[in-house]
This record gives sequence, C-alpha cells and structure tokens, in this order.
Amino acid sequence: MSAEPHDSPGAPGATRLLGVIGWIFADMLLVLVVVFLATQTGGAVTIPPAAVASGSPTPTPSSPSPEATPGVDSDFVCLRVDTDPALLTGGPSAARDAHLADIERQVRERVSQPDLAGRRAGIVLSFGIADLPDDGTKRAAAFNREILPRLPAVFRRADGGPVANRPFWGGRPRGDRRSGAIEVNIYPIIDATHGPLARPGAETC
Repeated sequence: MSAEPHDSPGAPGATRLLGVIGWIFADMLLVLVVVFLATQTGGAVTIPPAAVASGSPTPTPSSPSPEATPGVDSDFVCLRVDTDPALLTGGPSAARDAHLADIERQVRERVSQPDLAGRRAGIVLSFGIADLPDDGTKRAAAFNREILPRLPAVFRRADGGPVANRPFWGGRPRGDRRSGAIEVNIYPIIDATHGPLARPGAETC
C-alpha cells in the first residue's frame, strides 16, 4: 500500500495558509502605524486626501489653502480644582449649589487663559484623587456631570452634544494633591482658527 500523499509547499492548502498569515501580518503592521501616529505630539493626526489624476498637465492658478480639517490636539492642558467630596457627590442643597458654583468659577478662570481662550475641548479626562479607586472615579464622574455642562462654549460639541469625557481614579493623596482634588486633562480642538498648543510635551498638574 502506498503512503498517503502530504501537502507540499506548493499545494493549494499550504498556499491558502501562507496567504492568511500574510494578511494577518499586514493588519498588525497597519495597527502599529496608526498607534504610532496617534501618540505623536504637536498636532492632530489626519489622513491627507488621495491624489486625483489630472487629465491635463496645464498648471492651474494658485488658490487659497483649504480650511484645516478639525481634529483633537494630541497635547493637553491640565487644571486642578479642590472640591469637598461630600458636597460634590451629595444630594441637592444650598451648600452644594454654592460649592458647584465655586468649582465652575475655578474652571472658567483657567479656560479663559490665553492658551485655551476661545477654544473648544475635544476630549476631557478627569481624575479624582482619593484613597480608594471607586471613590476617586465617582468624584471625577460627578465633576464631569455637574461642571462641564455649565461651560458649553468649551465643553460642548459643535453639534450640541456633550464633549467626549471619561472619569478615572487619579491615585492616592500625596503632597499638594489632596483628597477630593480633581485633575482635568483638556485636549482642545484644532481647526482653521486654532492650531496645536504652543509648548513642547504634555503638561502635568
């Protein structure tokens, strides 16, 4: 009895397997390139439009540059506000209303500075300083829920929806990072009027 033949490297099954492996490898390379581009500082990551072949080599008159494609700056501005956690996350009261108004004032003063004046936020990441992760996340979520809507010129999208935001635990208190503090990273929108933030590197609170 003759031995049953095995697939050779040139057999259809082996060819299909090599083709699948090649596509997986190409997809992984594409993901790595996108991640690399997205983590570069100094401007929004945009993909230029594909060139369109012209039927005539005749040069055309120069025209004004097209309006910049809106994007989110890869750099950010950080601000820190001190809060009373019991009031920030508590129920309605006159004391809570006054406390929220004070937090709003602190944030408004910071976003009125030259680096953020007149700009809209693209992404907001808030970090609550607390001994326990759950407490810190709840405080940051309360900040996003209560304070961001009070400043719609900064923290509302052009279509009227809320800006993208996420709450996180900012770690345990230490030094001047007191329990109850909220650290807010604001990634501004880049558009035809506002370019990337004019400073190297990412800011820390």
